[in-house]
Amino acid sequence: MRTNERRKSLPWPVAPIPAIPAFSKDLGVSEVEKRLDRWSSELDLWLHIWRKRDSTFFRRLPRIEKQIRLLLQRTDEYVPEVTDKVVGVEKRSRLAEYHEILARCLSCGGSAAKDEEAAREFKIARSLAPEVAQYWYSYVRHLVVRGYTCQALDEMNTVDVRLVETERESIAHHIVNWALAYPEIGFGIRPETVRHCIALLSRRRTGLLVIGCPLPRTPGEKWQRSEILRILWAGLQCSVPVDELCKREGIDEATYYRWRKRYLPREWGNEPALV
Repeated sequence: MRTNERRKSLPWPVAPIPAIPAFSKDLGVSEVEKRLDRWSSELDLWLHIWRKRDSTFFRRLPRIEKQIRLLLQRTDEYVPEVTDKVVGVEKRSRLAEYHEILARCLSCGGSAAKDEEAAREFKIARSLAPEVAQYWYSYVRHLVVRGYTCQALDEMNTVDVRLVETERESIAHHIVNWALAYPEIGFGIRPETVRHCIALLSRRRTGLLVIGCPLPRTPGEKWQRSEILRILWAGLQCSVPVDELCKREGIDEATYYRWRKRYLPREWGNEPALV
């Protein structure tokens, strides 16, 4: 930590603004990539660890954005197009990672212009590394947080299901949570994406996370669409019997099957999702 950034004067937890490493034409490719990795890791840590969004954060945010743009410039200048696999990662993967960091930094700006620029950076990262699901997930998360649920739904319906499967079950879990929180996403998402995410969660033995905790209800209270969707999705799991689910939620099986016939598309099927 620099001398002018004392721990007591900073919000907690926080990371100091990283120092820019020195670059020259005399450095080898391995040393350049080592310095780029250390620099990008510190910038990424700064965005992750600073949880207090106060005036100090927004005052230092432009400096971090400037450093990330400089990081992209140094990568384009010093890293060759074709990188030996023994030396390190190829250039496009490195640029995709840095564009994703820049997009997350811009998304913290809070203005419409910054949001549009962040969306462009997310798309650049996806185009450079389409096989990485994390960049797609970061873009969809940005859309959901900003309230662009229709665009987020379009992204979920156009993504390849195999891309979600390459990552851990955390992405599938987040998709299910978004669909439960926003019924327009839950009832409009592609059937194969729904069944694949639920099947992946069932296989990982995280079914209780999909079921959630039923809220206490008063007699005659109307069921919300989000609650109906949660119950129907829980019934699609291979590890949840329908009779046990209905008993847990306080409904009869006839109501469950009536909801499934009314709300769920026929393409979703009647059998539990299996992979």
